[in-house]
Amino acid sequence: MLKVLFASLSAASLMAASYHVPATPDTVTLGLFDLKKKPVVKVRSGDIVSLETWNSCLHVMVYNKTTPSDVAKFYQENDIQKRRGMHSLTGPVYIEEAEPGDVLEIRVLDIQLSDFGYNFLSPSAGIFDNFSKPQIKYFKFDKEHNTTEFAPGICLPLKPFPGILAVAPPLDWPKAWPVGIATAKAQPAKGEFNSVPPGPFAGNLDQPELQAGSILFVPIFQKGGLVWTGDSHAMQSNGEIDVTALETAYEAITLQFFVRKDLRAEGVFDKSKRKGGNVFTWPIIENETHWMIVGLHTDLMEAMKLAALNAIDFLVRQQGFNREESYQFLSMVGDFEIAEAVNMIKNVTVHLPKAVFKQKGRTTTLCSEGVFPLKAPAVDPDPECVPQEGLLIKDPGVAP
Repeated sequence: MLKVLFASLSAASLMAASYHVPATPDTVTLGLFDLKKKPVVKVRSGDIVSLETWNSCLHVMVYNKTTPSDVAKFYQENDIQKRRGMHSLTGPVYIEEAEPGDVLEIRVLDIQLSDFGYNFLSPSAGIFDNFSKPQIKYFKFDKEHNTTEFAPGICLPLKPFPGILAVAPPLDWPKAWPVGIATAKAQPAKGEFNSVPPGPFAGNLDQPELQAGSILFVPIFQKGGLVWTGDSHAMQSNGEIDVTALETAYEAITLQFFVRKDLRAEGVFDKSKRKGGNVFTWPIIENETHWMIVGLHTDLMEAMKLAALNAIDFLVRQQGFNREESYQFLSMVGDFEIAEAVNMIKNVTVHLPKAVFKQKGRTTTLCSEGVFPLKAPAVDPDPECVPQEGLLIKDPGVAP
């Protein structure tokens, strides 16, 4: 179990109510953010919710048993990709004070992993069109050491994070947003949104830094916010090039919600604010050491440009730079990384180190406390692993 160490506890945290949402057929939706879905729980700003999640395809993945053909059959029966994603989504959580135009601060407090995970190599859905035959590699987790063995002598520390953490998308998604995707691929029916492409609502960002001890800031488009999570990961590299990470389920992911009326997402109502340069109209991730400013588009260069424009606006607002100084600063200090390149819409994030802003009077957090309140779990620099029991399963099935 991973536990976040709190650097400080606000009065709001001490007074917060806590809730638990199990994963059941009533609380989990397959591959859609559906505005008709009844909230699984209603909470207030400051409250804490622990949510259980299933693995992909409504928990169809069985350790060392499910084959690529089994997955292909599920995809065909459920119209995966064309109409919906493969993700099992727990939610939505309704936050009473959340109104369109506000920003929702979602703190990832704790993640408790299940016992196993898997990576599904899809020959046609990753960065290559025809790489090889499909295969699934299963991994048993060493929960005592928080590791898994990839191959004999190769021990990997687990770094779990939710591939999907989302609020409900806007009804004009994606048509009125500069991301380059057709409406049919992202909103196949009114009020039903495919979970595969990420957007200003966050969603399938596949952002590896969104671990316990991090915070997501995301604009609110629907009353109550309506938060889903799923696509649970045990670890992932930047890129996620074969279209899956180390996929898993969570016994629980514990989130705390704060409605931020002071951070306005102007692009929710003003379409001219959506083309970059209005940073709170798009997701932001913060941890103890960095801010990560998001850019999203089907074209990687356009995603990078959007990330840069949002980061420029962030530096102007938070550090008092002018636009020209911000552009120069990003060229010298900002690290642009491809978090994922396989979800139809690509995610490029610019990482801004907080260490350079430690001087007196500079902003070092977006949190209202003025001090970043969370610490990530420590990672063992010399990890230990038990021998791997997971199997590699190949068959001639049709790849999704």
